[in-house]
Amino acid sequence: MATTVRTTTLQFWVLTGTPPSTTWVQHTGAFAATCTFGFDQRYAEAEVRTTVVASAPAVTYWSEVRLDMGCTPGAGVATRFRGYVVPLDQAAYPLEGVLHCRGYLYRASWVRNQTKGGTDLAGGTGTSDQAQVQAVLTTCGVPFTAANVAGTGKALGSIYNGNPGDVFTPGPYWWQEGEPGLSCIERLDEVSVPDDASGRYRTFETLAGDVYRIKLATTPTATPDFSFTEGVDVLDAKITRDPTGAGNKVIVDGASPPGVSLPGGIEVVTFTAGSAFAPYLPPGLPTAPDGHAYVGTRFASPLIEKSLVADPGSVLACEAIAQFLLAELNCVIDTLEFSTPRDDLLGPGQTIHLQSPRLGITDTSQHYWLQHLEITLDERGQFTQRLSCVRKS
Repeated sequence: MATTVRTTTLQFWVLTGTPPSTTWVQHTGAFAATCTFGFDQRYAEAEVRTTVVASAPAVTYWSEVRLDMGCTPGAGVATRFRGYVVPLDQAAYPLEGVLHCRGYLYRASWVRNQTKGGTDLAGGTGTSDQAQVQAVLTTCGVPFTAANVAGTGKALGSIYNGNPGDVFTPGPYWWQEGEPGLSCIERLDEVSVPDDASGRYRTFETLAGDVYRIKLATTPTATPDFSFTEGVDVLDAKITRDPTGAGNKVIVDGASPPGVSLPGGIEVVTFTAGSAFAPYLPPGLPTAPDGHAYVGTRFASPLIEKSLVADPGSVLACEAIAQFLLAELNCVIDTLEFSTPRDDLLGPGQTIHLQSPRLGITDTSQHYWLQHLEITLDERGQFTQRLSCVRKS
């Protein structure tokens, strides 16, 4: 078997000077680092271990930093993380410092709306979900490219954005005074489902500090972005199949403002989606009048303004959200975890294939959706990427 010798590189950079300075100075005392990305965390994170170096640039709270690392052969030296130093740890023995870093999106969880009375993001005629998210990111000082922050394009808030007679309760599309920006964004994300229920828009941060908002579903594509093989480029692997949290019925409730007549005179905005197919359910459950057993969940948000997709108005529909959630919940989740020394520019949301006879993964069409990624270059110079992937079955 051929042997591959890889050369690893770690570079930790600190932005120095008075903003808007573009002068990066390398901290040559950095000897190990780990950075993580994923849909199970709110923003990118990194931890850098350093020793004392006389010429090291000064690092303090909110210092802007950059982490470049990689392997040759492989992707080589590439920017894996950009963000800020938040807490600082210092140890007396062994003499080292640990820099805990948070990505650019962390600003949105830290910055709170200071506008007295809050901010109406929808306005009088409604505003798209992507425009509302972009407005919050801008206020919080999070850098982003507008083309990367997408959405349904619907005029959210054009049917219902609060009760005009109630001056004390902010409308559903208000970014409230004192509320963190990321909380407001996540509230929009959890309902931003297009009419075809093909996914849900999610705001996240990936490698190099890039912020995206794209339509996602935990479903891999037909063609993998990267493939790995047991015994060739995999260090360890395990798989877990768990039906916990699964359900075959979803009820979604919307705004339902009391005393406010919505299109068609309807005052209750709701939709129920269900499926008789649920082989993971335990036996002996009570059955519904249709003869099938159901295990259901309920979701409610005042940001949903109509029941059916076919109802009037270019707003979010309970029906689309219920159908999306049913597809996500009515399954058993296979969680695949493995590590590799390979240096590929991986990122959350990619489609991954692993060929592993020991785990029973031999079907060439059985792919997984990358949920979480951890990249490490340790004090020995060993480069490792650990992937956590999911697949509905």
